[in-house]
Amino acid sequence: MAHEPSGKMTKTEQALVLDPPSELHFKGPFSEVTTSYLKLTNPTDKLIGFKVKTTAPKTYCVRPNGGVIVPKKTVSVAVMLQPFDPENDDRSRDKFMVQSMYVPDGENYHDSLWHDVPPEGLMNSKLKCVFDIPASSSSEATEVKAEVIEQPKVKAKVVQVQESKPSDTEAAETKKLHDEYKKLKSELNDVRAENSSLKEEGLRLRRMYDSRTKATSAKPESEMHHSSVKKQLFSNYLLVIAIFIFILGFFIGKFIL
Repeated sequence: MAHEPSGKMTKTEQALVLDPPSELHFKGPFSEVTTSYLKLTNPTDKLIGFKVKTTAPKTYCVRPNGGVIVPKKTVSVAVMLQPFDPENDDRSRDKFMVQSMYVPDGENYHDSLWHDVPPEGLMNSKLKCVFDIPASSSSEATEVKAEVIEQPKVKAKVVQVQESKPSDTEAAETKKLHDEYKKLKSELNDVRAENSSLKEEGLRLRRMYDSRTKATSAKPESEMHHSSVKKQLFSNYLLVIAIFIFILGFFIGKFIL
């Protein structure tokens, strides 16, 4: 997600209808991911491409952060604030901008269209970030409002906070995003475990191969020794037979003569 561009642009009236129109509320406590929803409605008869930008891209996760809205339809954008400590981390200057454009007739929406849009063809809407701190036993519920970035000083405005619950669709989208995060984390752990198992199996096979190699090299020496003994015994056997034939021939010759 890109930073909000600097410099002044020619202002064109925003065609999209934003809900909320000017402020994104995030309700504490902020010790875990906090989600706020922004609805973008296209009331026209044309395709409208949009982008959602922020001044703090490392602090927020936006889904979807861009795309196209068909005529008379609404897109719900989930803006997820990462955990932070309100006392030590001042987020009062955080701000969002919704940028939109008309998709040219006969064209299919794609990201490269943004490069061809002149400044007067862009429609921009800015939203402040409002952090609702829950009431405690020693103080009332407060709402810390971020002033416009252009102002040199930021002042906190205290108002009463009223609890509101997200719609079933928004809650389902949040749960889906959290489930996907848990699934990816689980798959990463599985891959690490499998990698470790493969390393151990590789070491085991290597040790087995080394032991077999040693056994194989020792075997020919034993077989050569055994063969040598057999040859020696066979030679001795032939010698005995030769002596026996010589003696037998000697006696037969003597008997005939």
